[in-house]
Amino acid sequence: MRNKKISSLLTRILVCMLIFSLFVPNTAGMASETSIGKELGEATSLTKGKEQNGVLEQPEQAHWYKIAPKQEEILNDSHMNLKVKSDNLLTISVYSSKEKAEKGETFDQFRADTAGKEETLVRIPHAWDGPYYIKVQYLGEVPPEETLTNGADSNNSQTKPKKAEYTVSYEGIKIQPSDMNANEQAPSCPVEVSMDDQKAGKEILSQLRTIRDQLLNKTEEGKKLSDLYYKTAPFLVSKLIVSKEDRNSVYKNLVTLKPLFEDVAENGTSSSHTISEKEQQAINNLYDVTIKSVPGFIKDEVEKLDEKVGLRNLEGKSAGDLLTKHKLSPLNTSQSSKVIFKLKDGKSLNSVQKEYGILSNGLSIVEESDELFDDMYSIEVPGEKGSDGTFKVNEAQVRSTVDLLAEMPEVEFAEPVKKYRKLSNDIQYPYQWPLNNKSQDGGTTGADIKYEPMKNLLDNRKLDHTLIAVVDTGVDSTLADLKDNVRTDLGRNFVARNNNAMDDQGHGTHVAGIIAAENDNGYSMTGLNPNAQIIPVKVLDSTGAGDTEQIALGIKHAVDKGAKVINLSLGGQYSRVIEYALKYAASKNVTVAAASGNDGAAELGYPASSRYVISVGASNKLDVVAEFSNYGKGLDIVAPGSDIPSLLPDGNVTYMSGTSMAAPYVSAAAGILISQDPNLKPKEVEKVLGETADDISFESVDGGQEEPVDENGEPISDPKIPGIDWLSGNGRLNAFHAASALDLNVSVNKVYDNQNTVTGTAKEGTKVQVKSGDKLLGRATAGTNGKFTVKIPVQKKNQVIHVKGSNGPAQTSVKTVVKEGLPLAEPEVNPVTIHDAAVTGKAISNSVVSVKNKSGKVLATAKADSKGTFSIKIPKQKAGTVLYVTATDSTGKESKQVKVVVEN
Repeated sequence: MRNKKISSLLTRILVCMLIFSLFVPNTAGMASETSIGKELGEATSLTKGKEQNGVLEQPEQAHWYKIAPKQEEILNDSHMNLKVKSDNLLTISVYSSKEKAEKGETFDQFRADTAGKEETLVRIPHAWDGPYYIKVQYLGEVPPEETLTNGADSNNSQTKPKKAEYTVSYEGIKIQPSDMNANEQAPSCPVEVSMDDQKAGKEILSQLRTIRDQLLNKTEEGKKLSDLYYKTAPFLVSKLIVSKEDRNSVYKNLVTLKPLFEDVAENGTSSSHTISEKEQQAINNLYDVTIKSVPGFIKDEVEKLDEKVGLRNLEGKSAGDLLTKHKLSPLNTSQSSKVIFKLKDGKSLNSVQKEYGILSNGLSIVEESDELFDDMYSIEVPGEKGSDGTFKVNEAQVRSTVDLLAEMPEVEFAEPVKKYRKLSNDIQYPYQWPLNNKSQDGGTTGADIKYEPMKNLLDNRKLDHTLIAVVDTGVDSTLADLKDNVRTDLGRNFVARNNNAMDDQGHGTHVAGIIAAENDNGYSMTGLNPNAQIIPVKVLDSTGAGDTEQIALGIKHAVDKGAKVINLSLGGQYSRVIEYALKYAASKNVTVAAASGNDGAAELGYPASSRYVISVGASNKLDVVAEFSNYGKGLDIVAPGSDIPSLLPDGNVTYMSGTSMAAPYVSAAAGILISQDPNLKPKEVEKVLGETADDISFESVDGGQEEPVDENGEPISDPKIPGIDWLSGNGRLNAFHAASALDLNVSVNKVYDNQNTVTGTAKEGTKVQVKSGDKLLGRATAGTNGKFTVKIPVQKKNQVIHVKGSNGPAQTSVKTVVKEGLPLAEPEVNPVTIHDAAVTGKAISNSVVSVKNKSGKVLATAKADSKGTFSIKIPKQKAGTVLYVTATDSTGKESKQVKVVVEN
């Protein structure tokens, strides 16, 4: 039982050391995980299923191993289970490459230790080319239980640690994708053990993980501190597991520090939280627990840190100042905020600066190099320098600068920079329900985007590669499924202002995997578009946030680097700057797909509401619109966006939900269409995708849905546009029908409510059917001239009909809405004399032609034949009699009347 408790707690201690990492810098004397010398280059190869024995002579000594998986393993297994057995305290670290091993860079779930365990497992996904490198390091012995129980100092023991014997091996396993964070095996806080589902404990845990991931892991000092943590954690856990008093004490102290954690997690180096007397005492208590739990060589390192920073003398100090001083968080070194403005046509920047004295408002001079687009510039507004050397935005001055610029007659508009947020035989393919829904986990069979028939249609075609820009958090191009499809040479990082667009958050990699993960290579998953090449454009930081300027520049960069499609899985407030960037993309014939938003609201987020994008909502595996998906006016289409499996930078295939996951399916499909026809314009791409989408609308009959309201509380009503569903737009993406429509060259002419034919073009020999719902209206075959005509009953205005075409493996269904017919052309009437007993002429075929007297009374009618010829018998008329002739079609539309005067 004790072993089980220790095993579970060994992964729950990170947060305790995070407390110290808020205040403690690294020292030059600390041992580095990568100070291995030649041992890394001499790593011993492991073979699947074969156990390797090893002996470590003394603490801190390490052995290196490597795994180079065979292709058979990659095809049959999703993961490797690395197993380490030892009665001694070892730590295990797994790296995805030699380069990562040299830098000591890995994910927390790829670290473990052996304390109190019969067998330690590290689960490694087959996500990189390999070889993978494994470091096994000896930490020393866990203090005796009686030492831990009575609170004695474990460092008083003079016993020399014994040698550490161990075995290491690995086996292959196949597991399905997991939910977000379910794969995370990172060490966490003992608060998880003591809180018993208490709300405060869960909140603390979340805050401390944010501090770890978004602050500490972003600096070299923070990363180095992790080395010390991985040495300390097993010893601290061993003490806590046997002492309920210590466990309760740790939790109590963490609760005392909760306000500190909350402020630091939210504000980072801008935190103004001052450490109180009670918080200082809590820090002292936690330090004492730690120092009594570790052996001498680790205790020395911890005490050196205490001596340097004065850990017991933090009372009255600012958390933000401490983070900055000890380099434990990325610095906010920007001395300004920014305002973006655009000049009117014909106005010069120089004249504006000179005439209105921009500098008089304390603003930095605007250089021509600051031009974002033609006549659009960014200008810096100075921030206020704090005592820690960082700068904070003066919101009032930003607002006054916007007002000043906006009032200038030369300026078209001005706005402050705003924040936005991220909204096969491959081993995990069976779980990718959006590509092939076989009712996995209760889904609806066939409720997918028809990937397999599309793949069958296009597999042997030589199609052009299409550049698709993922404007997001970056893309991890080291993963085996993405490395050949990511154009790092075209990428850009607008957060760090360099060319390294690697993903430090995960969102962008998940998006890129949906679009372009390599097909049929055995690794992890399958992307929708086999011909896509990804341009990684990083505009969102490690928290998933970015600003107006970064996003606008990212869009412009993607366009200028040749992207044909841009994916925007992000959202925020309306911005004229971003709108201008989207207009620029449209002017260069670049198709943009944008996520509609995840608020479940009856209005689209921005930039999905822009006229220059395809707005994309989310559907689920039941083929209904997801509850979180924004909808309403302007929504173009929906695509799978609920429980979508795709790659994360740690190599695991993980489920995520959101319209952020739906947009890349549309981006990928748009790229396929452009590969088929590089001359397609964005509106043509949008038209094909919309007309070929599957209708998933349905009428709610339970009456339980509340009427949506706008921000002013006014009700928002469905405008009832024929063929457009308020919740799903044109319907759910059908990539097969879209690709087939281009392959068959299917185009349908407008259909009117006063005609009995449907006409259009299609590849010779294409079988064409016209349906209204499930009812067949007519059929025909496209002729040698590439045209078809299908006779149908006359349809009512606003009726939705589908024109289905099939030829070989290609099948499509194109939606069209019957429009109100134009008024009939006036009939052509032959002259009428006093000798004629009939009125003759030509009119629209099959129309009813009427002869009326001057008072409007109908004298006689007749039907025009198929050639339009008519003859209406009437009594002979006197000379000078005025008659009026009209034609009426089957819908009751009547032509203008033709005046006829009877002649002699």
